[in-house]
Amino acid sequence: MKAIQFNSNNVITTAIKCMQHDMDEATSVSKGMMAETLKKRMMRGEVVRFCYQKLDGTIRYAVGTLQTDAVKANIEGTGIPKRFFGMFAYLDLQKMQWRGFKIERLIGIVD
Repeated sequence: MKAIQFNSNNVITTAIKCMQHDMDEATSVSKGMMAETLKKRMMRGEVVRFCYQKLDGTIRYAVGTLQTDAVKANIEGTGIPKRFFGMFAYLDLQKMQWRGFKIERLIGIVD
């Protein structure tokens, strides 16, 4: 298994977004690192289980990927729908649909 290389700019940007939502610095940085890990693992072709808090307050356990072949097969038009702009968009493998969440609502990576 290859080591994941973090893009420190992405981690810092995510941490700043989280701090704007009244999170302490340590939690914000850890969420930034978790989000970058999630993105890198998904883009590498892995199927990742993770969880996040939905807007209604419930916890969503998701199974998703950003694997190139799966993404290309599920894009209609020119790309990811506009409703996911500014969100972490992923391909939900349980529903085979695009889903998205605000990165500050990420709880953790299950495996």
